[in-house]
Amino acid sequence: MTPTSVKPKAVAFVDYEHWYISLDKMYNQKPDIKAWYADMASRYHIVDVYFFADFSNQSLRSEIPRIREVTSSIIETQNASSHHKKDYTDFIMLDHIYQKAMTASDIDTYIIFSGDGHFSSVASFLNVRLSKNVGVYAVKDAVSNQLRNCADWLIEIPMIDSEMKLYYQMILRNLRKLYDNAQNGKKLRAAFWPTVEAVSKLNGISRDSIADALRSLIERGYIYQTQDTIKSKTIKVLNVNWDKVTKDGLLD
Repeated sequence: MTPTSVKPKAVAFVDYEHWYISLDKMYNQKPDIKAWYADMASRYHIVDVYFFADFSNQSLRSEIPRIREVTSSIIETQNASSHHKKDYTDFIMLDHIYQKAMTASDIDTYIIFSGDGHFSSVASFLNVRLSKNVGVYAVKDAVSNQLRNCADWLIEIPMIDSEMKLYYQMILRNLRKLYDNAQNGKKLRAAFWPTVEAVSKLNGISRDSIADALRSLIERGYIYQTQDTIKSKTIKVLNVNWDKVTKDGLLD
């Protein structure tokens, strides 16, 4: 019997120096490799995962047993030269991506874990020339806009936990309804606290939880505020970047 739904095949390439070092410096966290792999595997049939780093760094070397829990494809990128060590890791990773693209026509999706703009060219090549889906994982606030714009989707680490994502969706559905009404001739004037009150009451969630989620949506660029004047009074109005919401899969 043929299954009605088959996950697309995907291969992932991980710049582990970006993931480990950026996450440690910016968020004082260590990579949750298993959770990341589970997130990918929930949507794709993962054919292989490649990890790249200069594992002569003792901190990175101590990560190898954890990496082996999800893959044995670990690429050492140590460079004897004292110059451009990070670029050398990028160069080796790029070479592996291009080789895979030329030899594995059955791969549907290429997943790149890096925030480096060096990977924008290969992302564009995979997407435009080979018609492949390209996804990017990157440490939040450590990803180039150029790479972001070349990807079909982007997920930033640390990931949004399931509870926060649920609150995001409650807020966005509320604003979507207001937006649809605005399309029918009513002016959209959603403000911060009225939105918090409405979503809290409708879903039976505390005001503080919804307020925190709305602030997070603003900080992450999914919602932005502009000023409007009503009866000589200036208020801050909520606006949604629907393209970003859709691209990052926050709302169906």
